[in-house]
Amino acid sequence: MLYNYLRGKLTEKTPARVTVDVGGIGFEVAVPLGTSEKLPSTGIDVKLWIHHLVREDAELLFGFLTEEERSLFRLLISVSGIGPKLGITLLSGLGAAKLKRAIVEGSIIALTEISGIGKKIAERLIVELREKVVMERFIDADKKEGKHSAQDTLIQDSLQALVSLGYSKQSAKNAIDKALSSGQRDKHLDPEHLIRESLKHIHTAGF
Repeated sequence: MLYNYLRGKLTEKTPARVTVDVGGIGFEVAVPLGTSEKLPSTGIDVKLWIHHLVREDAELLFGFLTEEERSLFRLLISVSGIGPKLGITLLSGLGAAKLKRAIVEGSIIALTEISGIGKKIAERLIVELREKVVMERFIDADKKEGKHSAQDTLIQDSLQALVSLGYSKQSAKNAIDKALSSGQRDKHLDPEHLIRESLKHIHTAGF
């Protein structure tokens, strides 16, 4: 049986591991530091989105406060050389937003500051996940109904993606405007292309 989420009483909590009581059964769940810090005190009901890993010798549960964080964890462990323990370490060391930003920007320095991440693994993370991390932000946006023009939707999706990577809304907007005004507006753009061009302007202007 694979678990999607657990909802129950938080009975034990440490920075790296918690126990959730569901119907009298205590489920031990490994969590990143960001999740642990946001959980309430013991005795309170919680909901954790679960990644259930089945091995020959064990069944392991990894828990996250949001589906987005779990999705990022699953992307991380899809990369060769990144196991669940290192995936949790990456999320704990940088947090989801900073980790996504490091991957999209290709920041090897930020990634290698995390214990267990060498230059080769950092490069592999960037090469294999950059496009997927960028795409994540506007796949969800495409599901939402709206009355905006295609151009408005493109800008809004790109803006949300940049903000999710840790940039301020104004900095992201300025960078998008610069990208569009530099000849990109007349081209057939998708969010991925516009985000790439906007990131160039953020870096150049030091936003």
